[in-house]
Formats: sequence, structure tokens, C-alpha cells
Amino acid sequence: MATIYSRLGFNFTPSNSSIITLSSEAEAHLNSMPRFMKDWQIADIANTNVGGYFKNPVANASASLVVNTSIIFAIASNDPANTWINSAEALILSNTANNFLIELPKFQSHTANISGVNNVNNAGEAVNDFPYYETATGIGKFLIYITHESDGILNSSPIIGSITSLFINDELQANSIIIKNDLNTINTAIAGNGVCTLSSASINLIISHIETANTLIGTRKNHDINFYRNSRLVLADYSEVNKFSNMGETNTRLAKELVGTDKLITRLNS
Repeated sequence: MATIYSRLGFNFTPSNSSIITLSSEAEAHLNSMPRFMKDWQIADIANTNVGGYFKNPVANASASLVVNTSIIFAIASNDPANTWINSAEALILSNTANNFLIELPKFQSHTANISGVNNVNNAGEAVNDFPYYETATGIGKFLIYITHESDGILNSSPIIGSITSLFINDELQANSIIIKNDLNTINTAIAGNGVCTLSSASINLIISHIETANTLIGTRKNHDINFYRNSRLVLADYSEVNKFSNMGETNTRLAKELVGTDKLITRLNS
């Protein structure tokens, strides 16, 4: 049976056994410590089975949007001047679908980041500008305390503000169904000679559906990123003012009598 200790591979017998023997006081201290791992955590570490704990709740819906929109783009881009009666609208449809297909992978990557599927340890410098599950929720937890004290906030918005894209699966699925139905409409309008007879009004309606879906993912993604960046700025400002809390007698005198500006002195005296 695998154990965490066996994974370390310790294989040494020191000549002086006392170096490895803990004192009775140390043993008592360890035995008195509260548990900080559950049984399943111990088992996962012992069996090198760590990871795979997160899923992206909007992955399937966004993937469906990619599939259906890609087919619409392919059909609308198939020489619309010859195969679409309303070629001008078909070209607009092609461009609209293409724009959506450019944004969808960005949304998929974003939601993989904020759902924990993508590991924040691989984020590099991007962690400072883009939310990941660990950083977004970690900063958010601390901001709950700050915003409660400053504004009386008593909800979890400081935490979920950077991950709102994970909560729109129903809307994404609804948009996916609409676009799938639009694809069926296009296919039904293609005559035996391959010419699409779809009316101008029908094409424009499909265009509006794709634009609506694109606006949805863009609005939520941009909200998450902006909220996260704002959160980091607030946290940085908190760190800046917090150094003046509990300064102690010497630092207070230094600030008031030597290095502090009138602005700081006024605040310290308030």
C-alpha cells in the first residue's frame, strides 16, 4: 500500500541514531496537532493521484457554439455571389460568424482559467492581468473583509466578480440552440442546385442571433478581467495604507516629525 512517506524514498541509517529520534516533547507536540489533511487527501498524495479536481461548467455549451457557428461560416463563405440569392447579406453573415469564432476560443481559455482547469502555476506573468481560479477567489476572499468594513457589503460578489462567466451556462445553451436552429434554417433553404434561397430578413435575423451570443461572452469575459484588475489595484492600495496601521511609537514619530507629508500627518492625527 502506497504511503506519503514511502514516496520520499528515505534509505539511510545514521551511525548516531539520536539524530533521527525525536524527543518525547516533540512527539507529544505532533500528536497534539489537529489534522490538516483528510483521508482522501492523504490517499491522493500517497498514490500520486493529485489533480483532475476541476471542470469547466460552460465547456460543452461553448463547444457546441463553435461547432454550429463553424458550419454556418463555411456555408456562408461558399462563394455567396453564386450560391446565395442575397449575397450581400451572406457576406455579412460570414464575417459575423468569423468574428464570433475568433472570440469563442478566447472565452473558452478564459473559462478554463477561472474554473481551475488551467493551472495557475503555468500562468506566468499573465497571472497579474488575467484571473485564475486560485488568484481570483483568493483575492476575493480578502476583499470581502475590506468591502464589508468600508461599504457594509454582506455578499460574495468580491469573490465571484472575477468568475461570472462560469454562471451563464443556461444562456450559452439557449444561444447554442438558437444558432443550431438557424443552421437548420439555412440547410432547409438550400435548393437542389446548391443555391441558398434564404431571404434577406432571415439572414439578418441569424446575424443578430450570432451577434447576441458574441456580445454575451464578450461582456462576461471583459467584466471578469476588469473586476480582477480592479481587485488587484484595490488590494495594492490597501497594502499602501495598511503600513500606517499599528506603526509603533518610533515609526509614528518619524512619520509625524521627519518623513511624513502634511497629507500623512493630517491622516495620522485624525
